[in-house]
Amino acid sequence: MKLIRSILFVTIFTFAPASVCLLRAQSTNQELPTPVLSNEINGTIPVLDLGDSRSTRHYYAFEATPGDLIVTVNSRNLNGDVDVFTAVTFRPLTKITIYAGTIPPEVTKSLYFRTRQILILRVEARSPNDDAGTYRITLGGSFQPFSGGIPVAENAPAETQPDKRDDNPQRLSSVGATIPLPPREAVEEPKPAETEVEKPAEEKPVTPAPSARRNTTRTPPRRNPRGRTPPRTTPTTPPKTETTKTETEQPKAEEEKKPTEEERKTEEKPATEKPPQETPPGVRLIIEQTDGTLIDRPMSTVRRITVDTNVIVIILKTGRTERIPMASVARMAIEPQ
Repeated sequence: MKLIRSILFVTIFTFAPASVCLLRAQSTNQELPTPVLSNEINGTIPVLDLGDSRSTRHYYAFEATPGDLIVTVNSRNLNGDVDVFTAVTFRPLTKITIYAGTIPPEVTKSLYFRTRQILILRVEARSPNDDAGTYRITLGGSFQPFSGGIPVAENAPAETQPDKRDDNPQRLSSVGATIPLPPREAVEEPKPAETEVEKPAEEKPVTPAPSARRNTTRTPPRRNPRGRTPPRTTPTTPPKTETTKTETEQPKAEEEKKPTEEERKTEEKPATEKPPQETPPGVRLIIEQTDGTLIDRPMSTVRRITVDTNVIVIILKTGRTERIPMASVARMAIEPQ
């Protein structure tokens, strides 16, 4: 009996780490992988409904020391991949493809590491038929159990598959046959508690604030010790001599400032304007032409003499204009009589 008990204790303590790993939940979150505490990983991938082409993903975290890491994958009824990444940068290191009909179903690959690293192992697969698939991954060589360094889904509860009867009431098999659903347990829904309707708060009458009253009581005047009240003095009005002076001075100053009519006329006349000079009565205009014609006219009858493009233009005060070409003029002069 003692021998049997000792054998039982040895077997319990030997397989305890493996049982802990098997009971640990399979994480589907890449940022919170499941920590690997033994060199063997076992998992199950359930069946999805017909027409659902998604693959199930499981993430695990472990460490590798310098040397060769050996990864052995053994799968049943699964199509997919097993990938190994670096934990921080998610750099792909290796890929192992698994098929449901592969014989033998076991595939082994090795990786060499120069330094200690934390790795992420991802299982991405699905079942090709109506049966669930299983996988077993064995890690050897430079494998080390996870000891920390990145956040993991440690002590996470087992994931429960959501009830898909509401989304897809009819489940079909791989050949299109309808799969009957198990009877659903009737769950009594709790009745909503009767909520009391809140009554609006009664409006309280607003009492006006007491207004500050002014003290209308007057202090009695001080009594004269002799019993006589002093006579009231009436304020005297200030003299208005200054205002009257200023009023009288203002019109005088305005009168002084007003210029006389003669000054205005002298100011209006510009100083540069000169009276027009009248030509003396004895000055005459004499023009002798080459053909012997003589023009002798007093300057008192001439308004203007100009030359326009080799033509002498004479404008008389009567408004008449005479034009004489310069080519036919032998002499022209303005001489006294």
